[in-house]
Amino acid sequence: MQQIPLALDLVTPTSFEGFIGNENLLLKATLAEQATGAGEAQVLIHGPAGAGKSHLAQAACYHAGSMGRPAAYWPLRQLGGQLAAASEQIEAFALAVVDDVDAVIGQAEGEFMLFDLINRAREAGVPLLLTASHPPTELPVNLADLASRLAWGAVMAVHLPGDGEKIELLRARAQARGLEMPHGTAQWMLGHLPRDVGGLLEALDRLDRESMIAKRRLTIPFVREVLVEGEG
Repeated sequence: MQQIPLALDLVTPTSFEGFIGNENLLLKATLAEQATGAGEAQVLIHGPAGAGKSHLAQAACYHAGSMGRPAAYWPLRQLGGQLAAASEQIEAFALAVVDDVDAVIGQAEGEFMLFDLINRAREAGVPLLLTASHPPTELPVNLADLASRLAWGAVMAVHLPGDGEKIELLRARAQARGLEMPHGTAQWMLGHLPRDVGGLLEALDRLDRESMIAKRRLTIPFVREVLVEGEG
């Protein structure tokens, strides 16, 4: 069978355990159960940019794969016109994940292809996970049948983590790398950098590299030097 480009293009492993936010515990449990094949036939998760929807989508794939269940991950902003090929091969997977349905909303051909994929997944009995910026009732869908299909299953919001949870995540990830990040340093990062979790973890990656080179601790002056002054 010809492999769909990007179908399994997950750059780094992600897990449900790595997704923070106490308000997301039910959401993570729902997606983990779906990945086993014993949960919801269809789930649509929605939230703003930076909420971690792609993290959850990829974590679902890895969770399914860890149990020997082949999963397909289709990021619509990258997949383009290959969505039709995805529909034709959906029966080969035990979980189908369509990330960022917003990419085709408002496009006649794209909406029809997504509509077809949802129908094929339901007919084949393949659990389907969809991500979007808003719940189906708030998406500007032109194809009425697609609007109804998007709301077929469970619709759940992805909640942004609180500042305290972000600080603890930064400190825990730093510790896992053999680094000590004082609470004040993590707090400074939240006050001076983009606050989305992905951006904060990218900043931690850079600090990890630079601290090894400079043999410096993660003090506020060093972090400022690397992440703020170094950008200038």
